[in-house]
Amino acid sequence: MTTSPSTCAIVLAGGRSTRFGSDKSLAMLRGKPLLAHVLRACAARFPRVFLVAKDPARYGSFCGDANLVRDLAASSTPLAGIEAGLAITPADVAFCCAGDMPFAVDPALLEALFAALEGHDAAVPVNDGHLQPLCALYRREPCLAAASAALAAGPVGPRRLLDAVHTAQVPWADQKPFLDADTREDLARIATL
Repeated sequence: MTTSPSTCAIVLAGGRSTRFGSDKSLAMLRGKPLLAHVLRACAARFPRVFLVAKDPARYGSFCGDANLVRDLAASSTPLAGIEAGLAITPADVAFCCAGDMPFAVDPALLEALFAALEGHDAAVPVNDGHLQPLCALYRREPCLAAASAALAAGPVGPRRLLDAVHTAQVPWADQKPFLDADTREDLARIATL
């Protein structure tokens, strides 16, 4: 699959990691920080990568060529990170994923999402009946406007954005791209794959 220069990846590393017990982005997976795996996968697939975090400088030692973006929102919601990334990217389409999802950049899934995006503002996978908004494609202009409007009403999640724009839902049976490290047990399971 090829990607056009008008695409980018936005990696979100703004969570508090409360269930994990420490900054999960820095947790080691196969000798490297978990976030480094996600950034490397995104850099291999997209011409530009943006890392959005409350304190992005703490990841600078291993972020490669990723553009560091500070999420200035008072609330700690993934939608605030998506908004910050969409506000700074010049790309027309952004693949947004969480920094603890090392398998999110799945070629077959991305191909299906890009195909579904035609005529839509966003394309989101649906796995086992659940939307996966942190592994989805967003068109910058309509989604930035919708994210800003949703956040103006209070701290809400990315599903509110998906409800506000013309969203294609892509059924996806394989759960591997959506595996994340919310807990140390999750990370141990990811390490076996």
